[in-house]
Amino acid sequence: MKYEKLKRAKRILICILVAFVLLLIDQITKLIAQIELTEEMRVPLIKGWVEFTYKLNDSIAFGIGNGNHAFMTAIMVLTPILSAGFVAIALAVFKKNMPARIALFVITSGAVGNFLDRLFVFDAFGKPAVRDFVYLRFFNVCNFADFCITLGAVALVFILLFIGPSAAFPIRKKWREEQKRLEAEKEARKHADA
Repeated sequence: MKYEKLKRAKRILICILVAFVLLLIDQITKLIAQIELTEEMRVPLIKGWVEFTYKLNDSIAFGIGNGNHAFMTAIMVLTPILSAGFVAIALAVFKKNMPARIALFVITSGAVGNFLDRLFVFDAFGKPAVRDFVYLRFFNVCNFADFCITLGAVALVFILLFIGPSAAFPIRKKWREEQKRLEAEKEARKHADA
């Protein structure tokens, strides 16, 4: 019992550490971009496709909410609530699914990174803004936190669909067999209770 609690605490600590490291990388990369880059600069990584630049963004992804003060205020209020919800879901619902837990903590680190910007960074008009610095040809300008949110969400969907015995479509034979065993046990308990 004590070993199990220690194991659980270790898993939670790993998730927190992953989120903290990603948040730290996000804030450091934004600070470097703020110091070293300007909006006029384009430092190509892959010319025309991936370039470093600097832009203060007062909207969320893909310009959603640009100029809409009420919408952006709602985002500011909802971000900490949703972040806390993601952590609660990770800890309560995905107790035995470490990849899903980590994906939720990755998403949360990105949300918190952009939330911190909106708390402490303002554009020339005094509006809360996010520091973006990576130009992607088809997605405009984004930052490390945006990558965390996007990749974390994609990973979470993939995990829920294919990884582990609780997945919708487990890809490993071992997981499919475990899923069948669990369903049979559940069915047996249902009949025993009836």
